[in-house]
Amino acid sequence: MKKYFVLGLSVLFVVSSLVSLSWAAAARTKIIVVVPHRILFTVALPVYIAQEKGFYRDANIDVDAVFTRGGGENVQAVVSGDAQIGLGTGTLAVISAFVKKAPIKIAGAEITGMDAFWYVQANTTMRKLEDLAGKKVAYSRPGASSHMAVLAIADQIKAKGLKPAEPVSLGGIPEVYTAVRTGQADSGWSVAPFQLDRVEKGEIRVVVKGDEIAAMREITPRVHFVNTEFAAKNPEVVRGFFRAQQKALDYMFEYKEDTAKIWIRRAEMKYPEAAVLRTWDYYNRAAMTLKPIRGLQATIDDGVRNKFLNAPLTQAEINALVDLSYLP
Repeated sequence: MKKYFVLGLSVLFVVSSLVSLSWAAAARTKIIVVVPHRILFTVALPVYIAQEKGFYRDANIDVDAVFTRGGGENVQAVVSGDAQIGLGTGTLAVISAFVKKAPIKIAGAEITGMDAFWYVQANTTMRKLEDLAGKKVAYSRPGASSHMAVLAIADQIKAKGLKPAEPVSLGGIPEVYTAVRTGQADSGWSVAPFQLDRVEKGEIRVVVKGDEIAAMREITPRVHFVNTEFAAKNPEVVRGFFRAQQKALDYMFEYKEDTAKIWIRRAEMKYPEAAVLRTWDYYNRAAMTLKPIRGLQATIDDGVRNKFLNAPLTQAEINALVDLSYLP
């Protein structure tokens, strides 16, 4: 009898454990997050790390990452409610949608300062920012952070008494590289680790790093944003997501080698690990803090000056636009 009693208790314990695990899995809230590209260091990689290391699970959420081309595609997905959170989207693109009464608000910073770089073909004489005077300099799409950066490059060159660079919209990193090779642009944009292998081979040369663009150093060019209705109904879910993101960012900078291996595997990158690890040369943890949102008024002023916005936002509108209460 004693043997059967112990056996019964053991079975009961196993069943109870399985039920508890099933209940926990069922209780996790599923959210859809739009991510602008499956490789980007600042947005895709933290998602991979949070998934692999169980940070989302610890926050009682399941995250379905949907990869997009960024910008307006991200905004539309969150505005429609098809996604609940948008990552790494141009601050101006989010503001432009907000002033048109889109149900979104900024919930955190992706990065402060500009992490992109601009390159030229190695057989040219251009070697520094000033050499882009009068040249065609590529950015992705109107309102994107790369657009704001190229406008700042043009202003910086003009301030030196030189002919400003000519901004040209040419799309994403592969399209821009083709444009530079075919002469449609003199200088193309990229972010690490993209194109670093070509830099190493001597095929292209970096002429401007993001931290050389003075006007962008204290600007948050890209932000994370949420669907307002979803956030109001599920504030703890949103808070849990950003807690997981912060843990992932901390892990990325503390355990670079393990992070690089996860990144290569999850993003299916073909670059050698040594090349991937050079990405950390372009980033630091302090620049990737989730708050504050820096240079917001300057971004708004640039938006008005470049006709992305019809008028500056009032203080009441800014208060409604930015809500950092979901951050740890």
